[in-house]
Amino acid sequence: MAPRILQICPHDSAPFGDLLERYIEAAQRAGAQMTTVLLAPAYDQPLPEADYLDAIDLSKTKALRRTLVDRYGDDDWDLVICHRYRAYWSVARTALSRCPCVVVAHEYGLLKRWQRRLAWRLFARQFKFAAVAPDVAAELARVVGSASVLPNVLPDQVSLLPKDEALHHLGLSPGPFTIGVVGRLHYKKRPYLALQAFAELQKKVPEARLVFIGDGDRSSLQVPGRSSFKDAVLEPNHVTYAGRIANAAQLFSAFDVILHPAQVEAFGMVVLEAMAAGVPVVTPKQGGAAYVLGELGFYPAKDTPAELALAIEQAMQVDSMGYTRRCHARVQQCFSVDVLARGLEHLLEAQISGG
Repeated sequence: MAPRILQICPHDSAPFGDLLERYIEAAQRAGAQMTTVLLAPAYDQPLPEADYLDAIDLSKTKALRRTLVDRYGDDDWDLVICHRYRAYWSVARTALSRCPCVVVAHEYGLLKRWQRRLAWRLFARQFKFAAVAPDVAAELARVVGSASVLPNVLPDQVSLLPKDEALHHLGLSPGPFTIGVVGRLHYKKRPYLALQAFAELQKKVPEARLVFIGDGDRSSLQVPGRSSFKDAVLEPNHVTYAGRIANAAQLFSAFDVILHPAQVEAFGMVVLEAMAAGVPVVTPKQGGAAYVLGELGFYPAKDTPAELALAIEQAMQVDSMGYTRRCHARVQQCFSVDVLARGLEHLLEAQISGG
């Protein structure tokens, strides 16, 4: 009989809907049957065959636990996978916690708060932990003793529009060197640093253009420490704000370089999607982005606009065909569905052997 896996996630908003589908595909390749549960209502298009609990307020843990137990507590699961803290704490202290449970951390700080560490010691010491990157796993291991790595992965076939078509979709004409910044406009993503670096690059490449894809707060373009928004926001020429675009990764062919100025990021899905598209990525050498890119990243010597601009210039000189081949090889070797399937097989085997 095939092993049975229950995976639970708070919501399906990007990138979690796609990631959950990759887990379903990986489970099939591992010879397991997977049931997927979302605590919140569907964000956009519901995942096929997933169960949505439609909880409006995810802080009502007691109600979530009651619903989970009513629907799934009587089943003998070979493995329960809890994505993020809310799913984990909804399973803890229920009948489901008597099944082998693995918590997947998709961000830093899952057990940073002392209240969460105390609750884990009192009620969830039997849970195993995994993380999307080694740095996150190491942080968890300092609390729980050990944590494995289950990286985010991409499907076998990645959809990518032809360059001219992608540029047209963004309202751009072919020609000038184009830099993309993809992600919400949020101060933690440091979009102001992208503007500063671009202004430095334009001193040498004045025809270059910068494209932001993502919604969010335009005040995040403000340089920290400046007295007013008007004085704090750089406005170089040739900057486009495209807003939020669904399935933005298919447009990455429009970019000659992707600039990813986020300083602290657990994984960096945009970085992985850019690598799959064969687009060079300029980003600080730390955290999840450095784990994903390895030697294929273009890293500034210092975390300054001038050094980021120099790294962009280096990325401009890359041998496109050779770089793309190396990118595809790294994705297949480290971030494919087959890699995740092997990870799930290992977890299932560890439960069977009592490890």
